[in-house]
This record gives sequence, C-alpha cells and structure tokens, in this order.
Amino acid sequence: MNQHGDNENRDLEASENPLILAADDDEAIRMLMEAALGGYGFRVEVAENGRKAVDVFEKLNPDAILMDVNMPEMDGFTACKAIRSLPNGKHVPVLMMTGLEDVESIDRAFTAGATDFISKPINWAVLKYRIKYMLRASTAFNDVILQQKQIQELAYYDHLTGLANRTMFRENLMREVKNCGKDELLAVLFLDLDRFKLVNDSLGHKAGDNLLRQVAERIKSCIRCTDGLAWLKEDAKQVMVSRQGGDEFTAILPNLKAPDNAGLVAKRINEKLSQVFYIDDHEAFISSSIGISLFPLDGTDAESLITNADLAMYHAKAIGGNRFQFFGQKLNIQAKERLEFENDLRKAVTREKLALFYQPQVSLLDGRIIGAEALSRWHNPRMGNVSPAEFIPAIEEMGLVAPFTDWVIREAGRRLLEWYHQGVATVRVAVNISSKHFVEQEIPDKIIKMLKAHDLPSSCLEVELTESVMAAQGSQTLDILNRLKEIGLTISIDDFGTGYSSLSYLKTFPVDVVKIDRFFIKDILTGQKDESIVKAMISMAHSMGMKVVAEGIETWEQFEVLHRMGCDYGQGFLFSPAVTQDEFSGMLKAKKRFLP
Repeated sequence: MNQHGDNENRDLEASENPLILAADDDEAIRMLMEAALGGYGFRVEVAENGRKAVDVFEKLNPDAILMDVNMPEMDGFTACKAIRSLPNGKHVPVLMMTGLEDVESIDRAFTAGATDFISKPINWAVLKYRIKYMLRASTAFNDVILQQKQIQELAYYDHLTGLANRTMFRENLMREVKNCGKDELLAVLFLDLDRFKLVNDSLGHKAGDNLLRQVAERIKSCIRCTDGLAWLKEDAKQVMVSRQGGDEFTAILPNLKAPDNAGLVAKRINEKLSQVFYIDDHEAFISSSIGISLFPLDGTDAESLITNADLAMYHAKAIGGNRFQFFGQKLNIQAKERLEFENDLRKAVTREKLALFYQPQVSLLDGRIIGAEALSRWHNPRMGNVSPAEFIPAIEEMGLVAPFTDWVIREAGRRLLEWYHQGVATVRVAVNISSKHFVEQEIPDKIIKMLKAHDLPSSCLEVELTESVMAAQGSQTLDILNRLKEIGLTISIDDFGTGYSSLSYLKTFPVDVVKIDRFFIKDILTGQKDESIVKAMISMAHSMGMKVVAEGIETWEQFEVLHRMGCDYGQGFLFSPAVTQDEFSGMLKAKKRFLP
C-alpha cells in the first residue's frame, strides 16, 4: 500500500468536507448527529457539554457548530459567548438547538451570538440544508471581510515595505496631536536616504526595492516601544513608521520626556543605516538625513509638523547628510553640544582617558583606613571636570558599559599592585559595577583575569552593586554573585534602603557589606525617624553576619552617633573626598587615622 498516497487522499477529503462540532449532553442525540451528518458528507466532532465544546473549538477550529442550549457544566449560551470571544470564533456559524416554541431560549441564543436556531425534535434532512446554507453564507461573509482587508491595505499600507503609507501616517498624526495634552511632547521624524539614487541606478530597481525593505526593517528596529506607539485599532498595535514614497520615511514619537529623546532615536537610525547592506552579492553603503519637528514647539497641527520636519531634513542634507537636525535652532545647538559631548566621552572610554579617584573608608572603632571606594572621574579638555552624575548615565545610554567596566577593573588592579610594590599596607578597594547588562558582562571572568595578571589576592577587591542589579534577572545574578564569592571577593550593596525589597535581597544574595545611603545619615541628628531607621538597619545587618558602612558622614557628631549604634565603617567628607591615587597612597603610608 502506498502510505504517502493515502495521506494525500485523506488531506484532500478533509479539505473538501466541512468539520462540524456537535455539542449535546444526550449521548443518543450525539450518536444520531454523528451518523446523520456523517452520512451527508460532513466530518463530525462531538462534545458532551459546553466547556468541552469550547476546548474542541480551540483545538480543531471547526467550520460550523451545532450547540444544544441546555447542558451541564457550561450551557450552550455561555459556550457560544466564550467561542465568540476567541480569535477564530468571531465569525464561525453557530446553530443553536432549542425546545419547540421556546421563545426565551431563542432570544438568549441570538443575544449570546448564535447565527441561527433549530427546534427539537430535529428534522435531519432539514438540518443538512440549514448547515449548508450557514456555511455558504459564512464563506460569502469571509470573502467580503477579506476584500475589505485588502482594500484597507491598499489604502493605508505601502505595498513594498509593509509600513504605513502617507495617508495612514497623516491620519495617525492628526489623532496623536488631538490626543496630546498641553504639557506633552510629540516628535515627527522626516527621513531621506543619502546616496540611494546611486545604488538604484548602478544595481537596478529590483536591488533598490530590496534596499528599501531592509531600510524599513532597520528603522523599525531603532524605535523602541517606549519611544512611541500608535494604535490603528484596538486590537492592532503598530509602531508608527511610514514610507512617504520613494526613499522618504517618517515616524511619530509621542509621549516624549524631553526633546533629546527624539535626537537619540534619530542618532540610532543614522548609526544603523550607516552600516553595510547586503543585496544579492553586493555590499551597499548609504546614510540618512533626518529632520525633527516637535509638538507644540514647532507646530500645533499635523501639516505644520510634517512641513517643518521636512524643512529640517533638507537642512541636514544641505550641510553634508548622515545627521539629524531639529527645526528649532536652539535645539540644534543643544543637539550639537550633546553630540560633541558623546564623541568626547567615547574617546575617553576607548582610549582610557578617565581616572580613578579613591575615597577612604574608615573604621569607626579606631579611625584607621580599612579600604576605599574607587570612583571614576573625567576631565574633558573642552569642558573641564564633568560630574559622574552626567557621564555615567551617558556611558550606559551609549552602550559603553562593557569597555568602561573592563577599564575600571584593570585600573584598580594596576593601582593595587603599585601599592603592594611600594610596601603600602593592604586595603580593600571597592569597584562599582553598573546595573546595565550586568549578566552579559562576564564580571567573574574579567576579575579572575585581572587578579592572575597582577598576582593579587582576591581579598583586595570588593564588588559594589546597587539593588537594581539584583532586581534584574534574579537567578542569573545570584549565580554570578555566588561565583564571585567562590573567588573570595567581598560583595556589598550600595545605597541600601533606597531600592526595592531590600530585606529580600539580604536574605537571598551572598552579601558581606551593607552601605547605608547618605539620605538616611544627613538628618540622623535631628530626625528621630532617620535615627530609628539607621539603628534598625545596623542591627538587622549584624544579625545576618554583615558589616555596615555609613555613607555621607560630614560631622563628628554624626560619627559619634553612628559609633554608639555599632556601625562598623564610615565614608564621607568628614574624613576625605575622593582623592588621586598618589594622595590616597600618602594617607596609607602615613597610617593616617581619623578620630574626634
């Protein structure tokens, strides 16, 4: 027997014979429906109650349903309503079986979404024609729905890229503008490709179309869901990127926190489109010029926003392309300054032009220096000293966390080795690890490599994390911290008490040191609540075998209070700000102590 041939016949038969789901709690009725409908050429699947009928529908997606109204567990009305709520159940024909002249059931059946009804006892010959009529009407209805969908796609979508077209873009922009509150910010990006004509002319229109499709995908990938979403209809979420025609694209970015956010999106697009494109056996290079207009700064209606974004795009192209320009001159100046800042910072990180300073950590028992926190500093030749509060978030936003962390670990190890060679007393240096991409950074491997390269003991290094690191990817973070503990490193939580679920982290993660944030220390002398909170934190940490560091100590009175509470260590301007490695080395050599 040819098994493959039999399968093909079976598939052909299944496609020609509609599948009917028949639900009734009476076994005899089910057998009669199965026999009668099967004899008329239908395929039949039966269910003994409404709940099972819903389950069968989800699994088999039948062409029509024959449903009794009175069934245990779930009646036919409820089952019909449940099926109508399913993705494929909106338009499937449902024929309800009711008692003779049961007007109330007939009314409830139509309310639940039934297509038609038939009274018991059932005339099987009539049932055949009733079902065939429903299927014919259903097919016609689905054809109309498909045609409407095709018409809508032609009217609102670009056939080449699948993006929204010019018409849909305008309608969505008008709706977004109308829904914008007076304090909300919305951006329109107008993008034109640089050098597209060269690719199109040299490789042909087919290659040009291929390139436009790839461009559309790259632009969509650059717009995160937080940058802006528009709703075509309630059940269809659409990122609002559109093709205006030719090599022009637009995007709507609603709900922006600041104008800079639009610049960051435009920068991402520029960078992505500057990367090589592969078209058949060819490599193609293009770039983009992007104009940005902002509601309500550059216009309060859709047309003016599009016009001004278009004008800004032409300005970007006129001054060389491969860049973005705001319509407003002031914002262009800010964007230029931001771009220069990021370029300088990228060079500083990649060329290791940053510096590590060291803030002493002091024993509150005897005033001796027991360690230091390594803090990064940046002196920009153009801007002067730049605050870490400004350049650290920029490093994270620019995707430079990994090389920055590598440098911090290497630099801390190099300085520790220098101190060892100078005969300076052993101290532990704490390095801050960014929460961005913590799991992907392979921190344990980097630290092991550094310790081996400098032949340093693991006890000389402390890894300082914020609670947000532990909140993200909990199990993977726990695995990494356990590896760090196996190496022999000290693990501390920075800014303790300002994050989330602090107690659960202390219980779950292998923490050695808790650093109480300066927020609680600054009012410890005058705020009874702050004093009680700090006291409770110290007691709790000690009960779990952890040491405590109080940050932000500025007065001897704070020192004394914390000492009486049993706090182990302190850090703050009372002892010293962050200093250069030479200044810190001098403190260690002098065996400096800090006591009242």
